[in-house]
Amino acid sequence: MMALVSTPAGSPEHWGERILKRALLVRAQTVAARITAYTDDSANTPHQLITGSRRALADLNALRVRWNRATGPAHAPRRKLPARAAPPCPATSLPLRSAPPTSRTN
Repeated sequence: MMALVSTPAGSPEHWGERILKRALLVRAQTVAARITAYTDDSANTPHQLITGSRRALADLNALRVRWNRATGPAHAPRRKLPARAAPPCPATSLPLRSAPPTSRTN
């Protein structure tokens, strides 16, 4: 009996992936049930149906992101952000407002 619990049953990565996969499937089933409940309720307006469905799908998306991080490459390259624009040079910037013309009388 002790040999059964003392021998490894697989790698932690394998079991972690299995747990995440199961969680993803259960969450997808729950989201489908929530959306079905929204569509079956005739008192819901189209706006309520869309809003409720988007919230339910956001929960599923959060788990999908975890799945992708867990099963993706260990060190995925990050997307390079564009460089920020430098502030305008004071010598070349235009004035915001020109001064009104002055009238001269002789």
